[in-house]
Amino acid sequence: MRIAILFVALLTVSGAGRAMACDPVSIYAAASTTDAVRDIAEAFTAESGCEITTVFAGSSTLAKQIEAGAPASIFLSANESWMEELAAKGLTLQNTRSDLLSNELVLITTKGEPFDFRFSEGADLAAALEGQRLALANPDGVPAGIYAKQALTAMNLWDGIKKNVVFADDVRAALAWVARGEARAGIVYRTDARITPDVEVVAAVPAATRDQVNYPVSLVAGRENPTARDFLAYLKGPSSARIFAKYGFAPLEAPIN
Repeated sequence: MRIAILFVALLTVSGAGRAMACDPVSIYAAASTTDAVRDIAEAFTAESGCEITTVFAGSSTLAKQIEAGAPASIFLSANESWMEELAAKGLTLQNTRSDLLSNELVLITTKGEPFDFRFSEGADLAAALEGQRLALANPDGVPAGIYAKQALTAMNLWDGIKKNVVFADDVRAALAWVARGEARAGIVYRTDARITPDVEVVAAVPAATRDQVNYPVSLVAGRENPTARDFLAYLKGPSSARIFAKYGFAPLEAPIN
């Protein structure tokens, strides 16, 4: 009996020590990764016992918050430029940065509302909209909007539809407007279109009309700790790769075991 009690006590002390070994970790991640990163954080917690704080918004918003001193341990951006801006200011650890994921853009409409349009030579998106709204993430800083405007401009469509465009703070807000029927159509990431049954994909935005959609990840300078490094490694591992793939992301490098 005394042996059993001692064994339980040792387990309790061991568990307490394990919890004390966890450092605070916050990942600031692009809004488009919300569902996948939440699942990954929960899986990491289940395996390690260490809690991960998740913060999601447009990459531009997150970068500005990090620059202002927000307690981010890890930054997962939806484009290269915001990561590079932080790196230029010495706010990321360059030796921990890698391109983690890729994505693509699609034109969506509200489920059950036919939208007759394809991206082809001579296509008239303004005519297809019939004066109604096109939802985009704000191209003044949000990557999804930057890519969308870049593509529409390359296809000579931007000038014809810019008066119809409504700008959202992030890509999930643009998705929500289309899902609720508040915008006739929208351009979002394919991964976003997959998370709700209330929209349908009309057409893929041609990749040749925009920069590649890459998601770089890095530790934030001054906020790194052993748990943050462990979680960054977990993000690059096979368990996370399976979760990202479930949500439609494509890994840019082989998972690290």
